[in-house]
Amino acid sequence: MMLKQSSPMGFSADTARVVQEVQGAIIVAQQCPRNEQKAYTEIINACKRPSLSEQAMYSFPRGGKNVTGPSIRLAEVIARHWGNLQYGIREISSQSDETKYEAYCWDVQTNTRASRIFTQKHGRWTRKAGFKSVDDPRDVYEIVASSATRRLRACILEIIPGDIVDEAVTQCQKTLVGRSDTPLKDRVRQMVQKFSDLGVDE
Repeated sequence: MMLKQSSPMGFSADTARVVQEVQGAIIVAQQCPRNEQKAYTEIINACKRPSLSEQAMYSFPRGGKNVTGPSIRLAEVIARHWGNLQYGIREISSQSDETKYEAYCWDVQTNTRASRIFTQKHGRWTRKAGFKSVDDPRDVYEIVASSATRRLRACILEIIPGDIVDEAVTQCQKTLVGRSDTPLKDRVRQMVQKFSDLGVDE
């Protein structure tokens, strides 16, 4: 009979490892705090890319009106540049007809955390047919993933300062109407590629 290795404090080896990882992440974040001005500049530069701006907002009809907001793609880009954040989705349990998961975002630097625990039924609802169960693995995955990313987006946007998100949205809107240039580093990359096509190296 094998026994699970325990730490001197009585924790399992897995629990002790997780605790050490958390402590390590906090220490690193405190030693390398985010430069908010640099992070803001990188976020705005990212929002000058048309490819991101085109996916920056979600929109769907509800009650005769369109509901809009920052998309998961924009939230992930902001989170990546803001730095010292850990975020993701983890499955808690899965049954034949439902999946329970947690979406979370943790600011390691300030030790602020947002999370959503949700149980998603394996099915789709429409006005005409009501709720219809699905059992195809691909359909189940898509339903759970869609539900999870919406809650992950909410967690990220709960942690990121609201004014940063608002500025990012505004910049994306400017980009879409043609009032913003391509970021300098992207123009340089494109220029290098053009010269490369002519046989001129970097």
